[in-house]
Amino acid sequence: MKNRFVILWILWTLLGVGLIYGIAASDTKSTMISIIANVLSLAPLMGVMLALGSVQASLRFNNWLRSDPNSHYYVAGGISLLFMVPGILLFKFDPYFAVIFAAIVFAVLGVLKQSKDELFTLTWTDLLLWMVLWIPFDLRWYMGMLPAGSDSYAWFSVALSVIALIGWNGYRGAAIGYNLVPNLKDLRVVGLSMLIIMAFVLPPGLLTGFLTFSMPESYNIPKLIFQFIGLFLTVALPEELFFRGILLGGMEKMFSKKWIPLVISSLAFGLMHWNNVNTLSTQITYVSLAAIAGMGYGWAYRKSGNNIIAAILVHTLVDWVWRIFLTT
Repeated sequence: MKNRFVILWILWTLLGVGLIYGIAASDTKSTMISIIANVLSLAPLMGVMLALGSVQASLRFNNWLRSDPNSHYYVAGGISLLFMVPGILLFKFDPYFAVIFAAIVFAVLGVLKQSKDELFTLTWTDLLLWMVLWIPFDLRWYMGMLPAGSDSYAWFSVALSVIALIGWNGYRGAAIGYNLVPNLKDLRVVGLSMLIIMAFVLPPGLLTGFLTFSMPESYNIPKLIFQFIGLFLTVALPEELFFRGILLGGMEKMFSKKWIPLVISSLAFGLMHWNNVNTLSTQITYVSLAAIAGMGYGWAYRKSGNNIIAAILVHTLVDWVWRIFLTT
């Protein structure tokens, strides 16, 4: 593990400190201790997640992961310690949850480390570990493991992204294409994909009454910028990492017909939205529209040469526009 990763990690962590502090401090219910707890537990993880978005830094970090026989214990132990920080600082430490979370992290990374010399194709073991990480997060089962006062959704979205990156990109060599520096081609793909998704999602959404236009009377630019950053880091990035980087990328070697993994991963992504609404008609509509959007994200991922930044950006833009101009 060379200096490049360490320097980027420090820089991104410091930027994360400012971002997390600014967001937490704007919440009138936050106390200074809870703000400090959020910063100390989340910023280092955010630093890792963003530092690994540099190809060179990621390459050096992954070389260290695969060459050091104890790397599994270092990273799993570090993530587990960061999980304990809010509980310790807020005097709400729960050793039971700490042990459960640590066992999950050590087990997932341990299993993926043992498979590091195998060519990455999605196996039943990969799928099981994918579900162990993603399903409890999607159903919010993890949320109660952190004490009140913690931004549990943001913490787990970032932590699970880091675990997935270290496990599949680092140990399994999944070639996710986790490069957070877009090039001109990526930006063109993002723009075209955005137009395609809107063309296929807006008409049925408006016709069914699932979507309605809602033009804001005024625009709070700083709030909109923070909203975009939040969607990028805690919604689009983890979802694209799991559904496109791991699920779609892992299935591509299983099928000769490339449309099959694209459809399967998009349907899985759509189904994830089933619990977001209550009535059967809106559930069916939401799942269908999300699956269509998932096809667009998958198309952007492939068209950019499996560079996940394209899928992350278009996903962020779709969700951002949805929140600003549309209501469900």
